Amino acid sequence: MNLSPPRVALLLVGLLAAGPLLAAGFKVTVSGLGGEERANVEARLDILKYAESGADDETQFRRLHRLAPDDIRAALQAFGYYHPGVRSALQGKGNSLHARYTVERGPPTLLGDVRIELAGDGAEFPELYQRVASQPMRKGARLRHADYENFKTDLLRTAFQRGYLDAAYTAHQLRVDKSQRRADIELVLDTGPRYFFGTVEVEQEKLDEEFLRRYISIRVGDPFSPQKLLDVQFALSDLGYFAQVDIRPQRESLEPGNRIPVKIVLTTRPRGRYELGAGYGTDTGPRATLGTEFRRLTSTGHKLRTDLRVSEVKQSLGAEYRIPLGTVANENLGFTGGYTDEKFDSSSSFRYDIGTYLARTPGAWQRRVYLNYRLERSYLGTGTNTSYQLTPGLSFSRGESDDPIHARLGWYFFFDVHGAHNAVLSDNSFLQVRSQIRAVLPLGTRGRLLFRTEQGASYVDEFSALPLSERFFAGGDQSVRGYSYRSLGPRDVDGRVVGGKYLSTYSLEAEMALAGHWGAAVFADAGNADDKPAPHLFTGIGTGIRYRAPVGTLQLDFAHPLEGDRRGVRLHLGIRVGL
Repeated sequence: MNLSPPRVALLLVGLLAAGPLLAAGFKVTVSGLGGEERANVEARLDILKYAESGADDETQFRRLHRLAPDDIRAALQAFGYYHPGVRSALQGKGNSLHARYTVERGPPTLLGDVRIELAGDGAEFPELYQRVASQPMRKGARLRHADYENFKTDLLRTAFQRGYLDAAYTAHQLRVDKSQRRADIELVLDTGPRYFFGTVEVEQEKLDEEFLRRYISIRVGDPFSPQKLLDVQFALSDLGYFAQVDIRPQRESLEPGNRIPVKIVLTTRPRGRYELGAGYGTDTGPRATLGTEFRRLTSTGHKLRTDLRVSEVKQSLGAEYRIPLGTVANENLGFTGGYTDEKFDSSSSFRYDIGTYLARTPGAWQRRVYLNYRLERSYLGTGTNTSYQLTPGLSFSRGESDDPIHARLGWYFFFDVHGAHNAVLSDNSFLQVRSQIRAVLPLGTRGRLLFRTEQGASYVDEFSALPLSERFFAGGDQSVRGYSYRSLGPRDVDGRVVGGKYLSTYSLEAEMALAGHWGAAVFADAGNADDKPAPHLFTGIGTGIRYRAPVGTLQLDFAHPLEGDRRGVRLHLGIRVGL
């Protein structure tokens, strides 16, 4: 979808006109501090929060200005500075007032006597003893309230997680003498007795109990650990069979040897689940989905899932049968089958697939070994290519993030290698590798910086016999914005894009929250598919509007191509979940 130059000009004029309005208002500046001290002061400053809210009451701003020096002094006490100097000034008038604060921290408060002791059955427990021995608070060091609070909380939490459920402080004091700039610490933790896991009872219907106990990692006689209970709850919830997982330690029914029995009550979900959805994407146009899932075909948790997807460019019907394996969720033996029909500007293909896979999770990595047989007919301009291939493959993936929906810190890596040989149920030989990397970093307090790259390479005996599904293309919402879907790649003599052996794409995006659920972004994408290992990169730049919804971040992007077809700004609409 292209926007005419007059509309683009009108949009830019509107953004420029809004700039001064966004910049107007109260301002607050704090100098003389840095790092975490400055961050803590700014977090405590009510006048700064008031200015950032966009309010314009001059009387209220002046009142908060008079209170600000006390806010600053209170914030610096956390770092041991009880006698800071604060100079304040107010400049300007009306709702353009600028409050300035210059801070001198002054002499710090130092630690005097530091007494930290363990008592009770866990007084000699190695992990607790080591934490006490390595704690950072020493006589003569600067007082930091966070060190005291964090250590006190961590020591008690560690005792609790190691089975000392009655642990409590019999003494916990931080005494500060402001006039002498001295602080004394006294901490005595009585661990009490240690507890262990007793018998585990599972209350549920429908599924085989021996099958479920594979996912229950606690054993009779293990030290009692609330974290292990939480791990079991997550493991059972991730299986997808249960609407509720209720784990109840029966401490009132204590067994001999300080053993606590555990009762697990599982509420099953309905056997069948049905999904119906509709949407729109720039790459696909209008689209609709219909899905079904049968969660408990057998007492050992076999699943069957079917998906029907229809859009302007792609129609597909697929089915997957999964047999749970191992001791963690998402370890399965699966069988798949499907039909796909895709149409592009200058080509199309339809294919039939049948395959099997084994998914395992060794450590933090997800590993998938698969074998797929595909029959595909591709139309390239005036030519037709029919191919059949038996394709074994191996893929690895891993990711970490602070939020599965709206991540501000995290990363994801995916690698796949697969191929075929014409001596084994295939009409062509090839080997293909593909990788993806995505990362997100915080950008200030209200933004994030996103990066993604995708690389691919094919080694093939006869490229003309390679089906469309195994060729590389670039362009579109998830590739190089500013260019239409799959419009970048090698072309034939008639100018039709026929795909390439190699792929390389990059994207860098800065996203900033503005007000409520709304935000804005600027980005630059580059990439291409080619028959050479280092493709010439086509670049698109642009800006976008973001809306943070419960299911993900809705994106409306205006992207301008810098090479090739540069007739206007292209609009891209989509949704991002997580990274």
